[in-house]
Amino acid sequence: MLRDVTHRSLDGTRVRLRGPYELGRPTTSVARIADRGRLHEISSGTREDARAWAEDIGVARFHQEYRLQGGRLRLGRTGARDAETRVADPVLAAVWEGRRHAVFTHLYHGVPADAIEFFNTLKLREHDDGVTAEPRGRAARPDPAELVKEIPELGLLEITPLTARTRRRLPPWRGARVGDGELFQDTVEGQGPYFLLATRALLVTVLPDEERVREVPGRLAGLAVEAVR
Repeated sequence: MLRDVTHRSLDGTRVRLRGPYELGRPTTSVARIADRGRLHEISSGTREDARAWAEDIGVARFHQEYRLQGGRLRLGRTGARDAETRVADPVLAAVWEGRRHAVFTHLYHGVPADAIEFFNTLKLREHDDGVTAEPRGRAARPDPAELVKEIPELGLLEITPLTARTRRRLPPWRGARVGDGELFQDTVEGQGPYFLLATRALLVTVLPDEERVREVPGRLAGLAVEAVR
């Protein structure tokens, strides 16, 4: 049975996945925002994803909350310990929550005013299939955003628009035709093989489980990945 699902990335790219695989796993989007010489990484997902992220980095509870751009900005504190020096740096976790989706990030040595100021450099807009964060003012997004999704039969997929910048990730040799795209295989030393699928509008990086590497090309032929309006 064919299944299909559509997700929206932080930069507004909408990706439709269709195939006979388990497509119901959570999906997150990741983007980098440059602001006044600093580079911030933000992520988006469901509100449940954001709360799980906060717990994973050690936030026991959110201690402050503000109304912001039609949602609420929730703040909690934790610490990041350097593995070598064992020195812990204070971290402010910031989660903007809409009705169903959320955008989240962390700021080292941050205070609430820093989080409010940073989120105000983004125009946040929630949709049924995700949330977008468009830089405004002096802020900029130096790279396209990525969608990150796990499909058990294939592995972890990282999906981004195919642009002149992201095209540089492709190997210099020609790939194999798979469905509507071109498939490449390469290896990262110490990490194992991975695949790159270039379609007309998207670049899909596939990080497979080691025991399923040989099955991936055939299974990718059964997965349609397309950018939709």
